[in-house]
Amino acid sequence: MDKVRVGFIGCGGIAQYHFGHMERTAKAQVVAVCDKLADRAQTAAARFKAKPYTVYAEMLDKEKLDAVFVCVEPSAHDGMEFMAIEKGCHLFVQKPMTLDMTYARKVRTALAKKGLVSAVGFQCRYVDTLPRVKAWLDGEKLGMVSCFRLGGLPMVWWWRQRQHSGGQVIEQTVHNYDILRYLLGEVTAVTGMAREGIVTGIENYDTEDASSVTMQFKSGVVATMMTGCFSPDAFGAGDFLFYSLEGQLTYGLGGDFKIQKQNLTLTGKPANDYGQECDETFLDAIIENDPSLVLSPYADACKSLELVIGATESMRQGGKLIQLSGK
Repeated sequence: MDKVRVGFIGCGGIAQYHFGHMERTAKAQVVAVCDKLADRAQTAAARFKAKPYTVYAEMLDKEKLDAVFVCVEPSAHDGMEFMAIEKGCHLFVQKPMTLDMTYARKVRTALAKKGLVSAVGFQCRYVDTLPRVKAWLDGEKLGMVSCFRLGGLPMVWWWRQRQHSGGQVIEQTVHNYDILRYLLGEVTAVTGMAREGIVTGIENYDTEDASSVTMQFKSGVVATMMTGCFSPDAFGAGDFLFYSLEGQLTYGLGGDFKIQKQNLTLTGKPANDYGQECDETFLDAIIENDPSLVLSPYADACKSLELVIGATESMRQGGKLIQLSGK
């Protein structure tokens, strides 16, 4: 296979991000797109000279696709993955893959049975400085980890409603939680508290404004994550601070890092387009028939999803300690 025939389910904001990647690669051809809004589907189709659809079942029935990108809001996953898998399509799903762990695990099982390549949109795993950061952490004895993410409220209708987005931790800060898992391993238990009432005057807004979550890792490391969506002037600022016996490391979600020890300071900045690399790695895995190339397969992403769902469950139960299965 020289070029992957791709279909899109969902042509909204996050699909536009992936459309840009598709335009910059010779590895894929977007041949079909689907969106419930006909004008949006038609606009996307014109961009790629693709076939527009408003019903994904019709697209999957009529088109011969190698891969499908699922780019819908978290609450909208209603079986599209299973139909794509049944058609033998490799699957890229935008995070968070769903708000329902049972659904996610069924998708994971279906993918495994078919032996298909899968990926989830955790593009931050593809930052080129991350392996250097992980190598340093692997050689240190960590004492504590403190993290934060702060920004404003995304002004899309579904994000502000917890029944559709799951809330900030599940929909947005999942990137940060996923990077913690990638760097430190599995989380065994989580507890969190949250507050509301800072953000006002937004129609149908009913999710948390800010939260603080503590995680226990299998390794014994304890980490905290503070996050909020009430401060547009913060511009999505976020850092990870790792403290060891002999030094500390500061890492930004976009890839900047600083390592400090006595008489030593090392800094680094990313040089790659990690979003592009995320999508192209998925395409490479299909072309080369090598699923191991993908850094964020669906099965692994299920563990990050369980973590943020557990954290949110704890918040909404007043800080109850939630044990995670890691499955």
